[in-house]
Amino acid sequence: MSEAALKDQSINRGFLFISFGAFFIMLSLATHLPAYPHMIAEFNLTPGYAVWMQLGLAIGLTGFQPLLGWIGDSFGLKIVILIGGIFMVIGSLLVAFSFSFWVLVLGLFFKGISGAAIAPSGIAYAGKFMVGTQRAKAIGTFAAFITIGSVFGPIISGMIVDTANWQASFMFTAILGGVGIALFAFVPHVKVPARKKLDVLGLAFVIILLLGLLTIPTFINSFGIESGMWIPSLLVFVAALIILIFVEKKQKAPLLDLKYAVNRNFWVPTTIAVFIFLGYTGIMYLLTFFVQNVQGKAATTVGFLQMAVFLGTSLAAYFSGRILKKLSARTIIGSGILVFASGIIMLNFVTLTTSFIYLFISMSLIGLGVGFQTPAVKGLIVSEASIERMNVVTFTNTVIESLAQRMGASFALVAFSIFSASGNNVGAVVSTSWIIMGFVVIALLFLPLIPRTIPGIHTNDDDLLGTKIIPKTLKIEEIK
Repeated sequence: MSEAALKDQSINRGFLFISFGAFFIMLSLATHLPAYPHMIAEFNLTPGYAVWMQLGLAIGLTGFQPLLGWIGDSFGLKIVILIGGIFMVIGSLLVAFSFSFWVLVLGLFFKGISGAAIAPSGIAYAGKFMVGTQRAKAIGTFAAFITIGSVFGPIISGMIVDTANWQASFMFTAILGGVGIALFAFVPHVKVPARKKLDVLGLAFVIILLLGLLTIPTFINSFGIESGMWIPSLLVFVAALIILIFVEKKQKAPLLDLKYAVNRNFWVPTTIAVFIFLGYTGIMYLLTFFVQNVQGKAATTVGFLQMAVFLGTSLAAYFSGRILKKLSARTIIGSGILVFASGIIMLNFVTLTTSFIYLFISMSLIGLGVGFQTPAVKGLIVSEASIERMNVVTFTNTVIESLAQRMGASFALVAFSIFSASGNNVGAVVSTSWIIMGFVVIALLFLPLIPRTIPGIHTNDDDLLGTKIIPKTLKIEEIK
């Protein structure tokens, strides 16, 4: 077998191990929600303390992604995904055997770091080692793998909590983390030519910035928007953002690649993804309140509706990756936005007696729309990134999307609370849905800026060999 064939075989095998390992890690990350009420009751706390649990998880998911991207570019992606598996095991055990509430929050924070390490890994791998149809299929496949875990995670966790206890569900995720580590161990290690100096100042201000941003909705949910308790967090966020931009411009190897961030192939699809994810996550939290608090239905109903969202996202991403090279990026992303919008429009007409089937179709369309556009968005983001900065670029994009999802969830809760103050809960759902449609309209305004072709997918494979995407000099002994 030729060296090129061996190289391709090794790369493809590595991608499969990353995808299957990522499935188990993301499945573990999606299992905590059904246990939340039991965890709060264990420590005799009020439901309001759940916001701190969510904050711990959110900081882990977002705050350390730039650092993990730097580790991937400096030491290799295999180190990053192994970190993800290890933190899932440690975090799960901390939660399961927590002797205080704050140890439990620390465990959720570690689980968040695990998700941060794994969520962008397959995209970075495909962007670095694959081209053409192979890259498009890989991005769609990986997106499907990490989403399908969210379909079954809450159901499996709920069954474990109901038949045993909430601690057992976290013991289960610790085992899944161990399975992930075993799979990641088979991923080939690619030697990194030169280790990059860590941008310590950039890391510090990224964490401060994210702490400021993420605590804004936490304080609003806890004390109310009229209290003003969230204003210091807003000031911290703005100040850290300004300083971070100044600091990163001075760095030779910045933690955040600001030079690439102004590239149209990065900021346009990322901006579209932000507005879509604001609605995507927000609508799921809104759905929880509508079905349980307004319609008075069981939590199981919410679980099945969320399954429709995640299953639609997974299937659409897988299918889209396989047809991406045949259609323009603008067509794929535009079609996804329109399908997503159709699901939101259906929610604008809900009533107290709206059927489960109606809501199931709406949630399915929302999931299908987001999943269908994902491979094109991710393909554009990695399309012109330097191979030496591939992990930094993909992890930067993921942290922005994760922040949008955290903010979307908080936005939905705050908006529903404000609109329902008049006593019209159904009207509150409809009004919030119309605002989300506003996000969709803003996303559509950026669609003309999306290029039709994606370098690395629509261009010929031979044109990319020997460039910043796949260097010809990569030897088989460098992939171990």
